[in-house]
Amino acid sequence: MSQTNQPDPYSRPPARFCADGQIEVRASALGRCRRALWYAACAQPISNPTDPESLTLLEAGNALEPVVLRALQRAGWRLRPVERERPTAVSVPAGSGLRVSGHPDATGRPPRSSEAESIDQFLFGPGQPLDDEHELVIEVKTRGPEAFKRWQTLGAERSHPESVAQAACYSLGLYGECRDVVIATLDTGSRRWATERIPAARVEHAGRRATDRLAPLVGRYETCGPDPEALPDRDFTASDWQCRRCPYLNACQPGAASEASPTVDSEPLEPVSEEQARTALRGYEQVQQQLKPLNAEKRQALSTLERWLQAKGVNKASLEGGEKSRTIGIVATRRYAVDHRRLNALLDPETRAEIVTEHRSQYLRIS
Repeated sequence: MSQTNQPDPYSRPPARFCADGQIEVRASALGRCRRALWYAACAQPISNPTDPESLTLLEAGNALEPVVLRALQRAGWRLRPVERERPTAVSVPAGSGLRVSGHPDATGRPPRSSEAESIDQFLFGPGQPLDDEHELVIEVKTRGPEAFKRWQTLGAERSHPESVAQAACYSLGLYGECRDVVIATLDTGSRRWATERIPAARVEHAGRRATDRLAPLVGRYETCGPDPEALPDRDFTASDWQCRRCPYLNACQPGAASEASPTVDSEPLEPVSEEQARTALRGYEQVQQQLKPLNAEKRQALSTLERWLQAKGVNKASLEGGEKSRTIGIVATRRYAVDHRRLNALLDPETRAEIVTEHRSQYLRIS
């Protein structure tokens, strides 16, 4: 029997006012601006629809989530993946008048040691079922290369806290308690993936912090009802990425979309015409072409000098150059790496924020 007329379980609005007087918020929308959630619950028409390119990226990320789950299984994880057509739904009370609902990506257990696996197979046979007592929620995310690196360095609780709160609600809905959760993330650029396991106490804290933030919406709903004019305060400014991607930006802040682009310098700059920009780009390309053979000659010269030192059996020697005598030497450097995965597992996000700080810079890239 065809399922084409079945409603898409993932197409629910980010928030809605329910007939029983409750406000229901999607677990995946826990980090959104409260004003945007109010707009959605009031069925406010979208003023800033997602552009086709961003929609393609979003759909590609969703399509890759099953790929991550299959990769986990190949790596030894024992999973119960979601049925995409009929996913398991959870609904969790999050205080008076508020509930959070959603569909977990998967549940399962991480790989065990080969010795423990052999004992289990001896006792219970191969392919033994999972037991609910030790099962964990696995939340799958796809990120671009920069966001993936940020997640690996800072941990999900700092880089994408809404994903941890989302998994906390799923854990509560499935097991009645906050257990450890696993965030499995795929780098959409390199197709590398990794996992992060977050302890139950921190998961519970992330979920409580996210739902406590939404509590004022309940009071407003009880006082004003579903009034589209009784808007909550904004959580972000027009320069924040949350605002720039908001489907209600023009409704919330008319004209802000054109003013939200950050400037490189606060000093006013003279406008550059398209012809001037094209001339500059062609000049850049010409210089790059001129540098290619020079760089190749430089690498060849350095390779010859390195082999000369190796033949002499030394790491440093003097040689007369065209202008003066120069010292040719092989320099060894030592670097120290921080295992951010272990650091993130050991420390809470507040402590990590004091140790691992974030610095931003920008440059021009031509590709």
